[in-house]
Amino acid sequence: MNQSKSEKIEMLKLVPMFLLLFTGICSAEQVIFDDDWKFIEANPSGAEAVGFSDDTWRSLDLPHDWSVEGKFDRKNPSTDRSGYLPTGIGWYRKAIDVPDQWKGKRVAIEFDGVFRNSTVWANGQMLGKRPYGWISFGYDISELANDSDQITFAVQVDNKLQHAARWYTGSGIYGHTWINVREPVHVPTSGVWIRTEGSKVSIDTDVVNTSDNDVECLVKTTLIDAQGKTVATQQTPLVLKQDDADSVSQVMQISDPSLWSPDSPYLYRAISEVLVNSQVLDRVETRFGVRDIEWKPGTGMWLNGSVVKLRGVCQHQHGGALGAAVPKKIIRYRVQQMKDMGCNSIRTAHNPHTPEFYDICDELGMIVMDEFVDGWNRKARNDYGAHDFDQWWKRDLTDWIKRDRNHACVFLWSVGNETHGDVGKEMVAQCHKIDPTRPVTSGSSGSEFMDIYGMNGGSEGKGWFDTLKNDRVFIGTENTHTWQTRGYYRTQTWYRDGKLDVAVDIPNLTDKEIFTIDWATNADRSNRKQFYKSSYDNATVRSPARRAIAQIRDVPNNAGMYRWTGHDYLGEAGLASGAWPFKLFSGGTCDLANFEKDLYYLYQSQWTSEPMVHVLPHWTHPVMKSGTEIPVWVYSNCDEVELLLNGKSLGKQKPGTKWQEMQCQWMVGWEPGELMAVGSNDGQKVAQQMIRTADEPAKIRLSVDGEPLAKSGKDIVQVRTTFLDAKEEFYPYGENRVWFDLSGPARIKALDNGKPNDVEPFYGMTDRTGFFGLARAYVESTKVPGDIMLTAGAILGDKKLRVSNKVHIDVQQIGLRGNPSPGSIAIYYTTDGTQPSDASTRYESGFEIQLGTTVKAIAIIDDKVVLKMEERFAKDVGLLWEGGGTDADFGGDQAEDAEFAGAKRSTQGKNYNGNAFLDMGKKPGSYVEWYQENDGDTRNVNVKLRYSGSSADKKPLKVRLNVNGMANPKEIKLTPAFNSGKHWRTMDLPITLKRGANTIRLTTVDGRGLLIDEILIK
Repeated sequence: MNQSKSEKIEMLKLVPMFLLLFTGICSAEQVIFDDDWKFIEANPSGAEAVGFSDDTWRSLDLPHDWSVEGKFDRKNPSTDRSGYLPTGIGWYRKAIDVPDQWKGKRVAIEFDGVFRNSTVWANGQMLGKRPYGWISFGYDISELANDSDQITFAVQVDNKLQHAARWYTGSGIYGHTWINVREPVHVPTSGVWIRTEGSKVSIDTDVVNTSDNDVECLVKTTLIDAQGKTVATQQTPLVLKQDDADSVSQVMQISDPSLWSPDSPYLYRAISEVLVNSQVLDRVETRFGVRDIEWKPGTGMWLNGSVVKLRGVCQHQHGGALGAAVPKKIIRYRVQQMKDMGCNSIRTAHNPHTPEFYDICDELGMIVMDEFVDGWNRKARNDYGAHDFDQWWKRDLTDWIKRDRNHACVFLWSVGNETHGDVGKEMVAQCHKIDPTRPVTSGSSGSEFMDIYGMNGGSEGKGWFDTLKNDRVFIGTENTHTWQTRGYYRTQTWYRDGKLDVAVDIPNLTDKEIFTIDWATNADRSNRKQFYKSSYDNATVRSPARRAIAQIRDVPNNAGMYRWTGHDYLGEAGLASGAWPFKLFSGGTCDLANFEKDLYYLYQSQWTSEPMVHVLPHWTHPVMKSGTEIPVWVYSNCDEVELLLNGKSLGKQKPGTKWQEMQCQWMVGWEPGELMAVGSNDGQKVAQQMIRTADEPAKIRLSVDGEPLAKSGKDIVQVRTTFLDAKEEFYPYGENRVWFDLSGPARIKALDNGKPNDVEPFYGMTDRTGFFGLARAYVESTKVPGDIMLTAGAILGDKKLRVSNKVHIDVQQIGLRGNPSPGSIAIYYTTDGTQPSDASTRYESGFEIQLGTTVKAIAIIDDKVVLKMEERFAKDVGLLWEGGGTDADFGGDQAEDAEFAGAKRSTQGKNYNGNAFLDMGKKPGSYVEWYQENDGDTRNVNVKLRYSGSSADKKPLKVRLNVNGMANPKEIKLTPAFNSGKHWRTMDLPITLKRGANTIRLTTVDGRGLLIDEILIK
């Protein structure tokens, strides 16, 4: 590998492959192989054959995730656990001519990541299968390259069986693909291993001789600093017999090395060369950092002689609307976003990420807990643990560690998450064998075998640290579990599972709820979890985020914690949001569209030193009674904060160190105007934030988040749409549809808004609703040169006309590449349902409408219609200003939303909870199965079953209760109801929930008309 893979990708984007293969000082080269593949989301017979016609297939570049391009559908087998998106089987094909220079060389095709169950063919010859979807792998094609003039590659990706995981996985070749061309004498993939201790650098270099002759070679290693200066070099002779391999060990010293740390991520390069008769046959460049790490029971982790607390987040391999095929630019943006929050570590939950992620963490100074797998046995019905773990884990684990062990950012290995089994001991031993320099941990799995004691949600409970021993270093591997919906507020505390005995007491902020904004009435919800979550730190399982922050700081043997999660992610919607139409897990400090939540600034106030203040909630409350006392929180790292309302001081406060006092809080009587927080250090003002009451929405603003589009070539950019009032104040309820048009060599790759229950597709759209004042467009440029301009427009107003009956129309443009000239914009609209034209009313300023009106508009730029817009204003659309309800109005987990077979949904009854119930039918063997996540310790609970049904003989109805596939399920007798389908009974069923994923299945024994409404776990 010449440079890091991420650096190589940038260098090779625009250079023809065969020009690069044979330039430079040696003929070995690794070349990116992403462009011009053919793809079909189907399973045609014979697609591996050379002569198979793929003319009708789609042409695309890798990386690629076909699931995220699809439509959300509650009938998709991925269900809420994997985001309701399509999966199935897909094929990729690509044919290339074989250059003469490949003859006699060692040639391989390598994949950074394919999800999942991939089978690769070359010229109809099967190269191999790889079931695990989160591993890098490759195949030798040297004989084919030597004997063929052309090679046709075919890759089948089989993600048909669901659930493939407990969260969104994506489907397809989501990582980069490479062609490796080497001389017969060469360094194999992952053949260089670098370790440092003090100023000493130890390097092992594997060399392979696939030639027909014995070879005398020289292995030369040169160490180069960040300025390009050689700081050490060593060469070692090596004799290799034909078809043999050996390794060279070298030890060098760097005088006064610059050390790698999160604050100073200094990187060196090791140039490994294999020479025969003074000719360089292979050259591999490896980046590394010099750092010393110690793990000391009682005090935690020491880096370069100082204690460093791990301020971490967990992250899946995902990029929101971009799915699993996350562009490097978006990975970098998200990692930097966490860094700016004050985070210094990321746990790769619950699988390895693509190689680019580790390159970026090396460069930015982000410590990584590198995790291998979710479960050592089945956790989702068709996951790796269910089908392939036993056969493949040792090979996959070995490949994973060898791939990642040179990264300065990787500090420890994690081998599992909320799983169990004696295999954990063998896995730890294998890790030590391949890399004895790093310790091994897990998330609440086989703890007795681990070097570092990792615990997930159980460590959140009150009193847990009181009994923590100092025999090993402890890490909170998944802590804490709290939820927030960006821009949404509630003053009443919410516990996901009700208030557990170990839950921390979080007092309500007011005696009664003062906020009424909601997404739906209770009639439109199916269960108690289908509420947005409050952006105060008061929606949780056991503990607020503030308490975990304090524990990281204050508990000496707590090496750190990893919040679940850094960003919202697709899937696991049922855990805290009650499933469809909710599609995601909203536990991130940032939402799915990379917009920061209030929680982000809590962490920033505790983990960073650059002076900052952040005020919540916003100050636009149009239906709130004047004088209502609102809890105003200010997060700040300043010594003192003063709050002013309309210029009048409400007093000064000092942020506290106790978790309950980390925020400054004022109870402020609501009145419109300006609310300003001013932070001071040593009596000097160093930071401030002003928020103002906004009128109805009247404008939009376009801006770029992160790096702009590259000046040439294929690239991606994030465009933010912000809703504003006429005074250009942020309008926090903006939900009107934004319409986009692009000019130039680019496409709208995906649209998003961060909304947890928006089930419009990400792809193939040119319009998106706003969500609480924001929307996101991902724009991708092509390889064609040229200026790029994005135009966006919206018909703006309160959709229910509850606050104002005034409507505005705004169109804005932003140049994304080159120097595009803004056009002359004319807007025409109608209010009678007809399609507008340039003969319609020209928009000049806001106008009033009546409820039930549909406004249609066109935007004409330089005589061309570029936008066709439409917005309906009526009682049945938009946010509820007053209404909704509380989770106390609901029961438990609904049967109609669970998995079932042999049963059917029914509404032919009365007094049932949710939207329906299950009629289990007249045949034995029908079942319903609920999924229950337990992120704490094993515990005994009662399942309260709500059921109905009666038989002619009035005998008990019999079901089998099976928890987690137990060998001998328990038979339960249910007393018949008085009136089937109208009278409902409850029965308590005691069960044990293990740590992690649990399934609770009820199966009919006698098929006598049982009706099941819900279960409630207490």
